[in-house]
Amino acid sequence: MVKIHRYKFKWSGINYLFLTAALLALTGFFANGLQAQSGIELAPLTYNEVLQKKASKLAPVSGQFSTYLRSDEEPEIIQINVSSNGTAEFCPENPFIGELLDSIADLSCSVPQNTTIEIEDGCLVFEAGPSGATIETDTFCILLTGSEGSEVELIVLVDVRPIRSLPFVDDFSYPGPFPHPDYWTDRFVFINNTLGMNPVSVGMATFDGVDDTGTPYGGVFGPADHLTSAFIDMTTANTGQCYLTFYIQAGGYSYVPDNAELLILEFKNEDGEWEEITSYSSADHPDIERFYFKSIEVEERFFYGDFQFRFLNLADGTGMNSNWHLNYVKLANEFQADLIFENDIAFTRPPSSALDRYTAMPFRQFMGHEREELATEIEIGLHNHFNGTRQADPSNLRVVEATTGQQLLSETLLEVPPVVEENQRDLDPGFHFFTNNIQNEEPYKNNVEAMAGSLSDKMILRTEYSFQQNEEQIPELMRNNEVSGKTVISDYFAYDDGSAETALNVYFGTGSSAPSLGVQYHNNTGDTLRGIAINLPRISPGDRNKRFRLMVWGASLDDGPLFESENLGPRFVDVFHDSIQGFSTYALRSPETGQDTAIYIPAGDFYVGWKQISRGASGVYVGLDGNNPNKADHVFFNDGAIWETLDEAAPGLRGAVMIRPIFSDEPVVQTNVFEPDKGPETLRLYPNPADDKIYFGDSEVLGGIDELVVYSMDGKMYPVSFHNNRVDISHLPQGSYILAIRYKNSNELRYGQFIKQDIR
Repeated sequence: MVKIHRYKFKWSGINYLFLTAALLALTGFFANGLQAQSGIELAPLTYNEVLQKKASKLAPVSGQFSTYLRSDEEPEIIQINVSSNGTAEFCPENPFIGELLDSIADLSCSVPQNTTIEIEDGCLVFEAGPSGATIETDTFCILLTGSEGSEVELIVLVDVRPIRSLPFVDDFSYPGPFPHPDYWTDRFVFINNTLGMNPVSVGMATFDGVDDTGTPYGGVFGPADHLTSAFIDMTTANTGQCYLTFYIQAGGYSYVPDNAELLILEFKNEDGEWEEITSYSSADHPDIERFYFKSIEVEERFFYGDFQFRFLNLADGTGMNSNWHLNYVKLANEFQADLIFENDIAFTRPPSSALDRYTAMPFRQFMGHEREELATEIEIGLHNHFNGTRQADPSNLRVVEATTGQQLLSETLLEVPPVVEENQRDLDPGFHFFTNNIQNEEPYKNNVEAMAGSLSDKMILRTEYSFQQNEEQIPELMRNNEVSGKTVISDYFAYDDGSAETALNVYFGTGSSAPSLGVQYHNNTGDTLRGIAINLPRISPGDRNKRFRLMVWGASLDDGPLFESENLGPRFVDVFHDSIQGFSTYALRSPETGQDTAIYIPAGDFYVGWKQISRGASGVYVGLDGNNPNKADHVFFNDGAIWETLDEAAPGLRGAVMIRPIFSDEPVVQTNVFEPDKGPETLRLYPNPADDKIYFGDSEVLGGIDELVVYSMDGKMYPVSFHNNRVDISHLPQGSYILAIRYKNSNELRYGQFIKQDIR
């Protein structure tokens, strides 16, 4: 018997939100039975690694300003937005303890091209010139001096932004994870395709309770994520006919905010002050599968030349446990307040996997079995926003091998009778979901077989959907006429899409045997299992002390394991960046010798999973992908006595468990993150980005190194060579990395983030 909870983690304790009384009755447990028996539960995600993963690439890197500064202290970086030909004021707070802020000085560390600065009454006043069509940035170095002589240096980045004209439209149908800077001046929300249910256009902005680096706001209830518009010229707005329209959803696949965790809309008045216009609660928007349409009339007093609006959510500050989703924002002159219709047809979801059963699989398991592994059905989601039937035609389904660019399939996406039962090209208003067969199945499979035969160990199938609609006029709404997705065929199996919406906890009750969870996979041919990658989000402060064992079973779970590791602890890659969407890789190692080992898995079914060792109400947390609910059919749970399907053990719990078996001829490079006793200190690395070598801003950091390693953002470790102040990164694939140094005779850790890219 299993009990399922939905709860929010708070640093001071745990507050449980039960799914439903009916679900508890089905599982046969009540609160007083929690510790008596092993079970499974869901937990909210505390951080968001997708944001952290991109932060070093898009955020200013403090080390790049080292030549501007007079001291070795890391500066605080302040970002200011000012409209073209506009002004902005920044009044720094007193940073000194026991001293007054005595003076503010401009160090003139660079020559501003777009902005002038004045210091007036303890504030910095920036006046911008014209920006043209692009965002222009000036850098100012500011020295704050205290009454006792203490000094603090600031880096102030001033973005001079063009003013947008009406209509202002964004449906978030771009990759993200941050809002597009042409439309928004900050990047706290998370642009994604997975957390909300049934969006009216592909992509959404999620207010998830963590900042732009994926970090919680500090455990204090109050304003959390912000989404602030670009500057908008409202002088062309029509009185009584200008409306801000948008769609909102509370919860979706993620966690529903409580009644106090509001989504707030604010307008900036001509005096530069933010006014609350309205707010929304989950109590008034209870359907977690629905996006609610909203229309707000803009009053004439906001019709000035550099107007802004913003959304913000109130949250408890502990992480991703009170989510609002925003979709399809438009500010324009309309003719009626409830104008829910728009001249647009939009895709509402990315393409489904190119594989039938998996989202990824090993190349050697695919090779020679392409015809049976390829999906022959495709899933299509569309929404017609027109006020009447409109046509999406012509349309195209295209599959390309991404590494070579070779086209493998091109055919019509949306069909008509007699190929399908209904006309998919002439769409009535509202949602449409189609499941179509690939029409040119044989040529497609032949092309994939030929392509696989020409490659050695990896292929990536990129699936593209597109259509044309000749009445659409707004460029931002034409973006959603194309969507794409990738299916990786490399060295691992996966059922998940790489994005966790919640975490799965197999817990060990008192007086019971150790519980286990196994996920079923199928080998087409015998192969060598070398490692297991597992998504391990950090949920609570004591998580690194939990212990579990990785398990591998053969064709039957009842026959006992083929492999059982020693007791392991979570290897959190969020020592450097958060790990919700990242995977930690464990090499299979002999419990007796500690050496790398391998398990030959014959053709047929096998299972990988873990056994919970630490007793208590929370075990190791593993990511759960809620966008693939049917993959729960391959998940099995053992409460210490018998194996059951996940449906039997936990009715209603659906999703893909984010654990991936890795097959290879060579030993797997293991995620070997070491955790310091105190927070890691940062390194200054340059140039950043770099193509072949990076250097340390402070060469003395190289003294007494015990270990220097480089990690990719998915937790894989790469060996690097270094000499004096130079690290060779020429062999690394393009991407974002963490360089970490541990010192001899201490547990001191220093790290820095850098980007490898081909700069030539």
